[in-house]
Amino acid sequence: MRVKILIIVILLQSLTVAGKNLNGFEMSQGIPTFSIPFYNKNLQYYGFALIDCGWDDPNDNEVKSTYVDEVSGFTNTGQMCVFSETELISERLTVFNQAGLKALLHVEPILFELTQDSSTPSGAKLSLRPNALQLWTQFFNRNRDVLTLQYITAIYVADEPKWNGLELTDFVQALEIIKTSLPLIPTLAIEAYPVVDQIMVPDLLDWVGFDRYDTLNPTKDSTWLSDLNAVRSARTRDDQKIVIVASTQWLPFYQTDAGVSPSDIGAVAYNYYKLASSDPDVIALIGYLWPGGLDDHEQLGARNLPNNVLLILEQIGQLVIENYHPSP
Repeated sequence: MRVKILIIVILLQSLTVAGKNLNGFEMSQGIPTFSIPFYNKNLQYYGFALIDCGWDDPNDNEVKSTYVDEVSGFTNTGQMCVFSETELISERLTVFNQAGLKALLHVEPILFELTQDSSTPSGAKLSLRPNALQLWTQFFNRNRDVLTLQYITAIYVADEPKWNGLELTDFVQALEIIKTSLPLIPTLAIEAYPVVDQIMVPDLLDWVGFDRYDTLNPTKDSTWLSDLNAVRSARTRDDQKIVIVASTQWLPFYQTDAGVSPSDIGAVAYNYYKLASSDPDVIALIGYLWPGGLDDHEQLGARNLPNNVLLILEQIGQLVIENYHPSP
């Protein structure tokens, strides 16, 4: 779910235009007041990227790469990464399940290889492995008991596929491999915004989204909304759902170039929530990202942000979960 940070820097102008004007964000003693009704019964999932992806946040002094304990109680999904067809993931999925989460299971490394290629927008090319079916079958056979809707929100097939030069034929073949063994579990891909006008949404792709992190308030940003409409229009089935990727990170240039402090990210997240909760095509709201330091050594993830931001993120999650699983 990430485009190179350089691209975000290039687009900082739109962030600066938005500035510190959060467009009607209502606050009470630094805490948002959720005064708008929650109408969207299709928004079912809320979570964050890199919850269990082997990434140790450099912003703390502990060795830790799984963050389920930190998001339990206010999220119901989160990204889990698989890097090899030999992995057994039942214990990891059980941890998710016991914490009330299901996994956005990122399986790209099993099916695809990423090589340097100057002809693609990212400078790297994603290609289907020649033995992708064999590798997927091995992974499926080792984990079939937990590859169910009880444990998994969606199979995250590819990250920014067009941005990374993935051919449509390879994409479709990978989806066919997955759907043959897991027909009931949704498939997901997130595209990078610079190529959103070329986004690939095959019939076998169930959920689709895009990432653009330079927007403070997507509800009032015409460029962001244009990207969303491009994704919506590219769908090939009426029942394909949209995943909104919210900016829940902070980088130093946000402050120096646009006057956006870490404390402002809660308001930004709330603006993404307002959009997601008003769009009947949206099924999930995913924050990028929970642990920091992935794209830049000074990058703050959601867990590194001030307590007032964390409270906002928690309240958003509780609203989504209550909507999906109402109290008796």
